[in-house]
Amino acid sequence: MNKKEILLGFVIGLVTTTIGVIIYTIFIGMQVGLNSDQIIDKITSTTVLGKRASIGVLLNLPVFYLFLNRKKEDIAKGVLAAIVVVALIFILNKF
Repeated sequence: MNKKEILLGFVIGLVTTTIGVIIYTIFIGMQVGLNSDQIIDKITSTTVLGKRASIGVLLNLPVFYLFLNRKKEDIAKGVLAAIVVVALIFILNKF
């Protein structure tokens, strides 16, 4: 088990989740008809961040399978760990 690769996968998982949240928020904001300032406010808002993060985590699935298919299991473990950490943060945040 290579700890550098797991850490790399963890960082990739967090970045991918952040990108997924931003893309989802921009897409929904454009559908609703918000201007760019309102969309930026929605991205930085924490009121429904848990719901947006759950959609953003879906972007990690192709990344996870990409690393599995390329025989990079340690990086895939890091991506999976990032998914679990994001989920635990939002589960604990609800209580």
